[in-house]
Amino acid sequence: MAVVGAAVALAQGPVPVGDQDIPDAVVQKVDPSVVAIQHEKAGGSGFVVSEDGYILTNGHVVRGDDDEDPTQTAKAITVILFDEQKYPARVLGFSMDPDVALIKIDVPQKLRPVEFANSRGAHVGQHCFAVGTPIGLKRTFTRGILSNVDRTDLGTETKVFQTDAAINPGNSGGPLFDRNGRVLGINTYGGRGTSIGFTIPIHVAAVLRDRFKTNGRFVRALVPFFMTNELYDELARSLGVEKGILIPYVMPGSPAEKAGLRDGDVLVEVDGKPCSARSKPELSDFEWDQTIRKPGEPVAYTVLRGPKEKRERVVVKAKLEAMEPLPEMGRHAGELVELRYGALGLGVVPIVRIHRLIHALPDAQGVLVTTVGASGSAAKAGLRERDILTHVGGRPTPDIDAFAQAIEAQLAGRAKAIEMAIVRGKMSVQTAIAPYYDLRDRKVLLVAPARDAESVDLLRRELQAEGAPVTVAGPGRPVALAGLKGGEFEILLFAGGA
Repeated sequence: MAVVGAAVALAQGPVPVGDQDIPDAVVQKVDPSVVAIQHEKAGGSGFVVSEDGYILTNGHVVRGDDDEDPTQTAKAITVILFDEQKYPARVLGFSMDPDVALIKIDVPQKLRPVEFANSRGAHVGQHCFAVGTPIGLKRTFTRGILSNVDRTDLGTETKVFQTDAAINPGNSGGPLFDRNGRVLGINTYGGRGTSIGFTIPIHVAAVLRDRFKTNGRFVRALVPFFMTNELYDELARSLGVEKGILIPYVMPGSPAEKAGLRDGDVLVEVDGKPCSARSKPELSDFEWDQTIRKPGEPVAYTVLRGPKEKRERVVVKAKLEAMEPLPEMGRHAGELVELRYGALGLGVVPIVRIHRLIHALPDAQGVLVTTVGASGSAAKAGLRERDILTHVGGRPTPDIDAFAQAIEAQLAGRAKAIEMAIVRGKMSVQTAIAPYYDLRDRKVLLVAPARDAESVDLLRRELQAEGAPVTVAGPGRPVALAGLKGGEFEILLFAGGA
């Protein structure tokens, strides 16, 4: 008899081990550790990792729906324990790639944490079962095997496991157990239109758990910027190298180049320890191990350089740096907050070095255009995504603050045309945005609460882009309220539930 749900197994009582795929003792062991997670937009599953209420789940389970700020979490998260007790939860940190989040609930009693398996030793054919809380069901157990432990072709930062244990909607963030009830990983999503699902190895999730507890975010370490490739058999033979990792590209002017790394180097040691990757899974493991080191640490790379007959062994010393916030790429939603003017159909983000690497951007100083609305003023002015906006109204815009100040000065003055200078590839382009100002001269009173400053700023920004003179009222602003009594304002808006 296959156990398809904890509710079924518990209702029918103990089942002889020989007649079931998941021993009843294991079901009883793990069931109290699995939780349901709900908030205003979605839900998922999770599992307890400490007696005092730390819980692991997926990043996408707790992420909010703010289009401009991918770092925002859902506002009201509730955790439902196996006995139906409910507790509010707070997010200590989350990432979309790896898709992991750590949340915390405060409980008067001790919880039952899961036991971790050695996921580095997971193997194809290993029996496993997924536990979660799919939509409309209290709890389900689905069984299967690990059919692949080295998937690197899904656009994820690390390897993921593939299983044929069903991962249904609502199972995201739940655990994948081995037959002994130890966690192999966090279930993240099912393959669309297939009978397979994918799981983040628990040794990866454990690193993020620790970083979220200490830093509130996952800070990657690197020597920016150089690329690595596996040294597959044919390439190794052509280079005359038995082991190592190829460095095909070093960004010009980067700390990596200044330290002494060069295109075509073959990396053979890190801090005196041999390193090699003949396959993409091996390369993924190597890159992950380097990524999770501590920024600020010194690192020594031993490389082979030059043709076979004149090959040199060179030691390059560098220092690991904290990676800048990531832009949106692959499965990663990014960590950069977009500054958006919906009334103009324009959104921009700060430029980080990895932008220049993945999009081959020029060295121009400015902000990166990331949103161009189809029928907005920005589109009519010919702006395109990945343009670098260097000047607004004749003022340089090397960063987000400078851009905001320059464009808001133009909007406050109701400029009919806002001149803009952009760099697009090797071209410099001059253009101008003509705002519609649909609310021109419609005086607006924006009543703001004591908190939720972000919502107030967003509304103020959009109203200004529409041409409305805006006065913000709230705690400590009695003059504005007095104006309201005299009928000075045509429009009254309440921000953030004020």
